[in-house]
Amino acid sequence: DLFNRGLETAISDMARGFGLGEPTGIEIGEASGLLPDPENKLALYGEPWNRTDSVMLSIGQSYLQATPLQVARFVAAIGNGGTLYRPQLVSSIQNAEGEVLSEFSPVVQGTLPVSAENLAAIQQAMVGVIRDPRATAYRPFLGIPDINIAGKTGTAETGEFTDTHAWFAGYTFEERSDRPDIAVVVVLEYQGQGSEWAAPVFKRVIEAYFKGGPISRYTWEARLR
Repeated sequence: DLFNRGLETAISDMARGFGLGEPTGIEIGEASGLLPDPENKLALYGEPWNRTDSVMLSIGQSYLQATPLQVARFVAAIGNGGTLYRPQLVSSIQNAEGEVLSEFSPVVQGTLPVSAENLAAIQQAMVGVIRDPRATAYRPFLGIPDINIAGKTGTAETGEFTDTHAWFAGYTFEERSDRPDIAVVVVLEYQGQGSEWAAPVFKRVIEAYFKGGPISRYTWEARLR
């Protein structure tokens, strides 16, 4: 409908506001990914933008390319209330005695271009992915300890006659004083469905972070005798 109303760049403009299509600014070299829009489609392929491009981009397909770090950054922003931070590898530098010589403060890069009402709807939907019996990640998270999690499965086309890439992205909202909440992105190349493969790995990471180790076995581990 946005395309039919002449708003051909509306989806790509929104995605750009979430940090896609550009480097995150982390201290090491990184890929920018590719955020499709009418201008770069014409430049890359010599073809005009059409309604199919808008539909495919709306579900994260087409020739969109995003790095796990870009996804982790905007997923963290969804969880923290809308603030995009620059990823950093180093929190502080200490000497051999443990004295902090230099400490790196968080760097705000922007704010997600959505209203508080819509951000709350996104958060609620991502919680539903875990808790709703009809949702894609309900079964993988059965039996997980009482940890507040929001997430989204992803199954990325590869453009080849191979299995898809399995994705799962999410964050915790425990709000504990002793252990900060985290955002985690899992990508398993050519592995298949995100709900079947990436979600269990995400679950294992969360268990290790909050519980000190795995609580449950992977389904493929359970098959072993």
